[in-house]
Amino acid sequence: MNLRRLTLCVALAIAVPAATEAGDFGRPKPSLLEGLIPQQFWKGPVTGYSSYPLTDLEVELRDRSYVLIRPNQPRGNWNIYIAGFQITGAFLPAYVYTDYTEYSRMLLWTPARSEASSYNRLIDDMGEDGKLTGPFVAVACTVADLDLKRERSLAYVSVPADWEVGNAFGRIRENRLIMAWVHRALHWRLASYRYALERLVISVPSVLAVDAERALTRFQTIVAQADPALARCAGVEFQAAAVAPIVTK
Repeated sequence: MNLRRLTLCVALAIAVPAATEAGDFGRPKPSLLEGLIPQQFWKGPVTGYSSYPLTDLEVELRDRSYVLIRPNQPRGNWNIYIAGFQITGAFLPAYVYTDYTEYSRMLLWTPARSEASSYNRLIDDMGEDGKLTGPFVAVACTVADLDLKRERSLAYVSVPADWEVGNAFGRIRENRLIMAWVHRALHWRLASYRYALERLVISVPSVLAVDAERALTRFQTIVAQADPALARCAGVEFQAAAVAPIVTK
């Protein structure tokens, strides 16, 4: 039995009992796949997603979001997941909750000759994320503006079919989901970087901690500057918390 068939069998074994067992107060017991895999993969076909082709900007939006979110799913499945989640109203566990302590453990537990490598990795990661944020925001807001024009244009389309309206709004929901997901991910990363620096300072103190704190401050500023634009485009607003100094001067 190949890996794909084995995976399907495991999924069915988990999902099928859920349809027959009762949950709390007589409600159907939810499948363990709920919220993990788009429902069309284990409940059968669903409707409401967009089958319209992606524009060049929408492709770029997905490419840039993938770099910032970095999900565990293979890149080839990314667009399928985006469509699936906007249909079901479900999100990946990483969208609902993230363990911001995991990055710190990775830095501290990865074998290294010197603590300098951990600090440099932290500084580099914050710098790279900062460079990626601005271009993503620019593309996201351009796509959002075009989606607004798309929605307004429906009023001028002669006798639009139901499937045309559904595809248009389906694509708008997909695009907004990506923007909101990245918006949230930026704040998760900010929290994880701060947590990691705090742990490095108390576990393996280094003169590089000052450089790392400066990099953290720069990244926090970038995220704060991105907030208003992404809040307008994605319809979700986050506020960056005030950051107290980590390294005592």
